[in-house]
Amino acid sequence: MSHPLFCSRSGLPRALALLVLATALSTAGCSEEASVDLSKESAESEPSTAVGAPDTDVWLLELVQEGDALRAKSPRNLTQRPGYDNQPSFTPDGDLMFVQMDGDRTDIWRWNLDAERLTRVTATPKQGEYSPTPIPHSEGGISYIRSPDDTSGRLWRMPQEGAAPEIIFADIGPVGYHAWFDSDHVALWRLQDPSELQLVELKTQATTAIATAVGRSPQSVPNRRAVSFTRVTDTGTVVEMYDLDLESTEAVAILPEGGDFHAWTPDGTLLSSTGSQVLAWSNGAWQEVVDLTHLGLTLSRLTVSADGTRLALVGERIQ
Repeated sequence: MSHPLFCSRSGLPRALALLVLATALSTAGCSEEASVDLSKESAESEPSTAVGAPDTDVWLLELVQEGDALRAKSPRNLTQRPGYDNQPSFTPDGDLMFVQMDGDRTDIWRWNLDAERLTRVTATPKQGEYSPTPIPHSEGGISYIRSPDDTSGRLWRMPQEGAAPEIIFADIGPVGYHAWFDSDHVALWRLQDPSELQLVELKTQATTAIATAVGRSPQSVPNRRAVSFTRVTDTGTVVEMYDLDLESTEAVAILPEGGDFHAWTPDGTLLSSTGSQVLAWSNGAWQEVVDLTHLGLTLSRLTVSADGTRLALVGERIQ
């Protein structure tokens, strides 16, 4: 079974995904922090792209409300280099974390909004880190998936940037993705067949199955102790939401045709990407937020800043 990291929207073969992952992952530990100028890194660093890994970049856009419509403007390529840059996630203070593959390694990087600089958060030569995610109410703590191969992912955390990383659930895995309900409860996407989304309580490590055959990239729902996820049905790919307080699951919307990923704005608007477009679910229909066809991009993952003013996207050049 292939790790979900390299299942791209362009349809990367699973056999290649396994090959890439086997050569891309790295050992515990975090090296001394490195900081580089964004423009200099883009111009001078040309790491090779591992065979089979999609060549993706992280884009940043302004998100604005125009009357009743949500719009995204001023697209900017933050990474602009050959190779794999993916899985963006905003910190509460507006910085952007993402995963970058450099040759045969994947590490977490942070883009600082004010200084416009990239900082390496992890540097582990024999293990890979994926899905960097802020931990709720943790004053800078982040969680992520760490794995030395394609079948052993575990949930880790870094209490503060630069602090020693520590494993959260040594005996729960393999894990591909995760999303937080609150600082005491997390949803783990278990890498198995079929995939399963589990609710886990941190103190007791008690697990409860939420759903099976769940799509990639579960998302925390703003202002609720809830996590959303996708499932393929006869009518399309459905976004569902599990509410921890209600202990119930509800269907929210069917993703647009070709849609795979979703995200939430702080006010609870559901977003999705399909082809070169980002769409918003409004009044029972999908409305265009931005179309990046002119940039020649196919869009996949997306995330919104905590203040709702910025949208980060993963874009892959249309071949």
